[in-house]
Amino acid sequence: MIKKTFVTINSGLSTAVIFLVLALDIYVKRLVLENADLMPLYVFSFFGKIDLWIDLVFNQGAAWGSFAAYHLPLFIIRLGIVSVVVYLFFKVSDDAKRLAYALVIAGAFGNLYDTIIHHKVIDMIHFVFFGKSFGIFNIADASIFLGLILLIFSKKPNTHSQYAP
Repeated sequence: MIKKTFVTINSGLSTAVIFLVLALDIYVKRLVLENADLMPLYVFSFFGKIDLWIDLVFNQGAAWGSFAAYHLPLFIIRLGIVSVVVYLFFKVSDDAKRLAYALVIAGAFGNLYDTIIHHKVIDMIHFVFFGKSFGIFNIADASIFLGLILLIFSKKPNTHSQYAP
């Protein structure tokens, strides 16, 4: 029996998304590093209540700097998670899920790249909501977040209930 893997033409589009998001993430981080003397940089305000700033922050840990003292274990865990997501990317047959995995992979690779090259992750997108600072993040983080949201909403509801007559 031949085992079928679910790689389709649309996986090419999802693969392109990985490279485009990764390239954008690396480019923006480089641009911010090269212009560090301009930071923080006010960009604009939404309705006078939500402000967007570009500000250079180095994050040596995970989300919000957590686990910063555990560089090697954190790196190994990240590699393991990325490996699982890459495996799922090639196994999934649903295009929305494949795109979701592509976004997660792109973001993970972007942050892994930073960790390998700079020994920390470069964050720069800073929102202030009604005068309260929200965490500073980067394009890679946003890509991971959007991928996870897409993955949650791409789950198909179970139409066959075990309790159905």
